[in-house]
Amino acid sequence: MLMSDEEFLRLYQDQYDAALAEARRYVDDPGILRREVDEQAAKADPTRLVVPKPDQYTYRMMNYRGFVRFPERLKNYILARNESRTEQCLSLPFMMDVEPVSRCNFRCIMCANVKREGKPKPDLSLADFKRFMDLNPQFVEVKIQGVGEPLLNRELFGMIEYATARDTWVRTTVNGSLLHVDDNYKRLVDSGIGEVQTSFDGATSEVFEMIRTGADFDQIVKNLTALNAYVATKGRDYTRMWVLLQSHNRHQLLDFVRIAARMGFRRMTYSVVLTGWGEENSFSDLKVGPFSEEEEERILALARLEGVDVSVWNCTDRFRIGSPETLCQVPFARAFIGSDLRILPCGTIGHYDDINFGHALSFRENWNSPTYKAFRRAHLDGNIPSFCRECYNLD
Repeated sequence: MLMSDEEFLRLYQDQYDAALAEARRYVDDPGILRREVDEQAAKADPTRLVVPKPDQYTYRMMNYRGFVRFPERLKNYILARNESRTEQCLSLPFMMDVEPVSRCNFRCIMCANVKREGKPKPDLSLADFKRFMDLNPQFVEVKIQGVGEPLLNRELFGMIEYATARDTWVRTTVNGSLLHVDDNYKRLVDSGIGEVQTSFDGATSEVFEMIRTGADFDQIVKNLTALNAYVATKGRDYTRMWVLLQSHNRHQLLDFVRIAARMGFRRMTYSVVLTGWGEENSFSDLKVGPFSEEEEERILALARLEGVDVSVWNCTDRFRIGSPETLCQVPFARAFIGSDLRILPCGTIGHYDDINFGHALSFRENWNSPTYKAFRRAHLDGNIPSFCRECYNLD
């Protein structure tokens, strides 16, 4: 059971009123937020690699507009930020992963699709996406991407436009191969999207095409260069190059910064999180460790020289058992909707037939179902499910 409006106002009326007033202040005078974001950026530590963040001005402004338009969204956000993590959630997720398509034109060596047998799941329709969003006005952020290549779903742009029209921040990840088709690179940027991430896992054609089977390195470099040239006319950063480090490309650590700059990327993220899509010890031959201090220094020096903002993603450093606060936040604040409208607890679980938490169009009813509560209880008790263990430091 979710918290009632009456109970919420009894506990959080003052906090809600203050947050709503703040949101209205920024919406009425965006210059205030712009100055604050610039001041915060100037204080950032340039000597350490940090986690990636979206464009803070655009992201926060969209959040504030959504809070003003949808009081339920602000109430849910406050509740989610304040209530303790228990098996019974009093708030709904304010972030969500929605998969538009589970099929792909590549067969990357580290992807769930190389394990999956049988036919892909059906594509998500724009009509069902709209129904899902209408039923869940609380979303601050939606990632429209899953196991497949999003641009294979020709209704992707309609999904992005519908979500952003509701002041929900949207990001997606594409493999770059279809950006030149029908001016997709322009249509993505013009859809209102918050951030376009592009997977780029080899700094040379030999490494890239070996990892991303079916890819044409030269065409993708050309596509991404065109994408960034178009973004350069828009006045803010939209794109981020995302590098999944593994044994086949670890030696190209610095080369990735150079080629990112050459293609016009202003932001790049190394990910050292390579999971087995719900299977322990899978892809163990591909996994690599985090950076040494010397490597980090060299990366940052080159990044400054090339004008690229470099960050790193390593969630296995953050999740530990023993306290609700150190657990993964996903069981309590996020979920994954497959293209077939089934609910999965997380986007890093690629085996749809093994796990099913219910139907997406009944998400609110399923969020505190016995299945979901048992899943959360397992985390709280330290009995991390097998398909979650790779994201935890269990030492």
